[in-house]
Amino acid sequence: MNDQQKKCIELANYFEFMPGSDHTHNQSELPHLFLKLPIKESVTFFGGSFNPFHQGHRACLDLCPEKNILIVPDCNPFKNNERSSEDVYNEFMALAEKLKDTPYSLYPGFLGLSRPNPTSSWLPLVEINEKNFLMGDDSYMSLLNWKNPEILLKSLTKLYIVPRNFHSSEYSHQEKLLKSINPNLEFYYLGEHPYQSISSTKMRKI
Repeated sequence: MNDQQKKCIELANYFEFMPGSDHTHNQSELPHLFLKLPIKESVTFFGGSFNPFHQGHRACLDLCPEKNILIVPDCNPFKNNERSSEDVYNEFMALAEKLKDTPYSLYPGFLGLSRPNPTSSWLPLVEINEKNFLMGDDSYMSLLNWKNPEILLKSLTKLYIVPRNFHSSEYSHQEKLLKSINPNLEFYYLGEHPYQSISSTKMRKI
């Protein structure tokens, strides 16, 4: 583990509700740059590689009505991750600066790992009663292909879905499948935005 990764993990320890925290610090000590509002009873995660973070990501965040949104940068196990572990903390700080005047909080802990980190391996362990997830409809429609989707779905209260690659008429069948796993899961389909065609993968190739 290099110094950049260690810095990410050290900062993550202040998010005491997240798995892996050493519980020697707490979120009240976090600078506003990383935590905009205290996270106590409810949290909405927005995960992704964000490599790079772009206007489409920001549009998804702005469409979501939840107040406590926590952005969780990580490597995507379905993509070739091109982020260098030698610069992860600097990249995290650059993103924090970019979002400093927004209401969105930012978690660095998984950038300290040198391996994929499936959502089902950490989200059920989060010590918050209501756990929600914000995602694009491409992730939504492939959710059953994620690792241990049943464990993940049973841990969630709400799903917020943003249009990207699919038509809204295609959502109902997927919702039915997911509800068969967690009948209490709530689904919220958000509006369209002008940046739906933007892709981090395509941007890295430019």
